[in-house]
Amino acid sequence: MNSPGPLPPRKPLAGLLARRGFVLFFVCVFALMMMILIASLSSHKSGEVLQISRTIEQERLVLLAEAALNEMLAAVKAGANDRNTAIGGAIANFWRSASSSGNQVVFQAEVPASQLALSNSMALDQLGGRAQITGQVKIVVIDRVNGPRPSYTGFVELVAKATSRDLPEIRLKERRELKIANLSYPFLDKYALFVKSFCRLINNPEKQIVIRGIPPNDPGVYSFVYLGTRSYPKCVEFPQGEKSSKPPPVLLDLCFKDDHHLLGPFYKPNPFVMANNENVQQSTGNLFFTIPPFPFNTIARSYSPSADYHNTPELVNFYAVIVDIARRAEDEGAMNKVIVEDFRKSGGNPANSMVFASLVNELEKHWKYQYGYTDYSCIVGAGDKTFVNRQPFSGLLDYFNFFHQFNPQRVLGGRMPLLYGEGRNTPVFVEGPVYLRFFKVALLDEVKIPFSLYGGKSVDLSFPTLPLRYENIPRTFSGKPCTPQIDERTKVLMSEAIDLLSINHLFFGTGKNVVKSPSTGSGNVEGYDVFPDFDASLRTVAHIYKTGAEFLADRVKTIGGQKVLDLDGVSLVLSCAQVPLDLTGVEKFRGKGRIVVREGNCHLGNLSPVTARADSLSMYLMFGNFMVKGSGDTVTIHASLAATTSFRDNSAPPAGAESGLHFGGKSVTIHGQLIVDNLFELQSLPNGGRLTIVHDPDLYFPDYPVRVSVGETKALLAVDYHAE
Repeated sequence: MNSPGPLPPRKPLAGLLARRGFVLFFVCVFALMMMILIASLSSHKSGEVLQISRTIEQERLVLLAEAALNEMLAAVKAGANDRNTAIGGAIANFWRSASSSGNQVVFQAEVPASQLALSNSMALDQLGGRAQITGQVKIVVIDRVNGPRPSYTGFVELVAKATSRDLPEIRLKERRELKIANLSYPFLDKYALFVKSFCRLINNPEKQIVIRGIPPNDPGVYSFVYLGTRSYPKCVEFPQGEKSSKPPPVLLDLCFKDDHHLLGPFYKPNPFVMANNENVQQSTGNLFFTIPPFPFNTIARSYSPSADYHNTPELVNFYAVIVDIARRAEDEGAMNKVIVEDFRKSGGNPANSMVFASLVNELEKHWKYQYGYTDYSCIVGAGDKTFVNRQPFSGLLDYFNFFHQFNPQRVLGGRMPLLYGEGRNTPVFVEGPVYLRFFKVALLDEVKIPFSLYGGKSVDLSFPTLPLRYENIPRTFSGKPCTPQIDERTKVLMSEAIDLLSINHLFFGTGKNVVKSPSTGSGNVEGYDVFPDFDASLRTVAHIYKTGAEFLADRVKTIGGQKVLDLDGVSLVLSCAQVPLDLTGVEKFRGKGRIVVREGNCHLGNLSPVTARADSLSMYLMFGNFMVKGSGDTVTIHASLAATTSFRDNSAPPAGAESGLHFGGKSVTIHGQLIVDNLFELQSLPNGGRLTIVHDPDLYFPDYPVRVSVGETKALLAVDYHAE
């Protein structure tokens, strides 16, 4: 049996224990690290939760601060136009001070928590009373927009402060654009009516214009009216229309039966004193002023028997009758023979006839001159019944026959507009080449004269009434000046139109001349160059809309079940060319504002303010017409309406391009003013209809014509999470 080999050497016990100790150490270290890691993770998780909790509360504070901004913004919008509030009063005081441009703090105030009730109520609900919301409001004006009366631009700055016991104060700052728009235009606001182009039918008795001016409480304060002559029809008298060397007139026809109050002591209606009673009856009721019969011989030296009478048809005809009678009885008397011989020597020309001169000489001794004043209505009469068709009063017919060819505009007439109200007792100053017109009827009544030649036998002749005919160019004694004058009104004897008296004579005295152009206070400007004030830089425009539909969607609100036009400063509508701006569905407006339409028409119906005197509306159509719509025969509009277009040459607008007011077959009353290019001959005003303009004293003398508009968009928004 083989013996076993030697045994391997054994490892020491100490080495084995050392390896086991290292493993244990490693395990312990790992366990310690895990404990540290677990502790760290636990601590991190707790901090993260805390941070998230703080962030959530901060965002709640931000939301509460935003609510405070909205609450303050609402208060600013409500108070900015109310002078009884602190902010509104501050803005009003600034405006009245007429400050110059440059940054200026107009108003600044802290807003306590008590004035932010809604925001703090939300804070109580959300944070259980751990937070408080306060604020600050500041109004800053940064620029002045010059104009007839300046406007201003700036900003409103709102700061909301949200404080909490556990977090730093959070502040939100917001800025919005601010416009302080002056809606008045002192130069143009003084006009009740401003019409640039000539209206041919302004005297139409079936369609009347009535002006109710500012009440005459102060003799130095009155309304104005401007009546222009742009687009005056070209004619022989004015070959270039308004641009003729002599400007054409606007003639307003007096109707003495209605307007006698305007005549005062000059109103003395009497018939002519005439030999024929039928003539007296015909003149009764047709004359508002007459003179007593005036001896012609006192002015006879003004005329030459050989030069000033031989073209008078009635005298020539009477002389021809005498000659004809003498011819037929030439052999029966010396007088007849003398008459025939004189006729032959004169060649049949009355100017060279001694017999004709003798006849005129006797007539001059016996004639009695008379004239009286009448009006267009009496001349036209009713139907064919007019007293001027009767031979003694027919001298005026030559006036109408002449001007029918020379200038047809002078043939048209009727009754002047009621510029001074229905009672004709409210002064209104009229600008433009505007004259009062009435007519003079002149005659020499029939007489019996002793007719003798060279001391021969005298024969009594009856000479009929001689109407003194109108003469554009003096041809007879009727149209030639007399010296001395019969009175201050009578330079010539003939029948004629009295149309050189300024319409302002009625209320402002004989020394008041015609003011042909609107007066700005610093000089005159042509009427066709007058336009409503509009800031072309758009700095005073608070709202801009592409179309009328956009405007209506934004500015028409339903209040108490009624649609209300909500005005806020100057609103510009760029185009209503395709679809008119239709305001017929709105009958009320609130606030102060001006609506400017760059192009297109505007439909209007009844429209009035929610609060009289506090609310005001003006509208300006730059290239379009106001179209009156709606039901009923009458429409009442409380607004200042302007429809006038700026052309390349305002003195000569393209035909059919002018802007104005179309009545739609309705009588229209405007409480405000009306400014138009053209009245379009009042075509769309019905017969018996009226355009009545009540000049608004609050437009003429506004107490506070300002609207403060706050921008709808934020110009700045900043958040400070650590405002302490």
